[in-house]
Amino acid sequence: MESCRPEENTDIFLPLSSLRLLIPPLRLLSAAMWQVAHRRDVLDYEKLDEFVTLVTATVPDLLSPKQRGKLLLRLRAKIILELCRNEETANVLCVQPHLERIRPPGYTGSGDAEVDAEEAIFVELTQTLLKDPAEREHFYQEVFETEYGLSYDTDMQLLVWEFLSKLERLLPVPDLGQSKPKGDSGKENTLLTGKKTSSRTRL
Repeated sequence: MESCRPEENTDIFLPLSSLRLLIPPLRLLSAAMWQVAHRRDVLDYEKLDEFVTLVTATVPDLLSPKQRGKLLLRLRAKIILELCRNEETANVLCVQPHLERIRPPGYTGSGDAEVDAEEAIFVELTQTLLKDPAEREHFYQEVFETEYGLSYDTDMQLLVWEFLSKLERLLPVPDLGQSKPKGDSGKENTLLTGKKTSSRTRL
């Protein structure tokens, strides 16, 4: 009696190690980070902040001090402003740890005077919002959209795109030689056709 199960095609297969090389994890992570920026998902900006911080610490020349400083400040500022908007989180206990990411203890500056000035202005603004409820209400009603709305977000997205584009250029797609396991060159034809070939040339 013939089996109803379809015959398995064993002629072509690809090692798991080669599949992993097709889409490196860092590329997948970069794509996820771009979605965070594109959607303007403030709740996930902290993850994007950590990703940028880690990568630029590993590859310091990837961004200039101004680019890095502006990008990180925009991400951190949006997180803080979201906390200050909510009555339950508009307090020093919730906000101070995020302020310290902008200017941690012993901080000597970003390496760019313009960024340093922006940081100082934002820290002062945050302290005002935390101390004065009336000023906070006025800020979110009259100032927020103009100073920290769509234009601010667009600037941040452009900086993220530039960062990810430069990172992408450091991750070239591996060629066939790179994707083959070491010491496995004799199995090349087996991988492609499922048939073994003799290492000797017949006369």
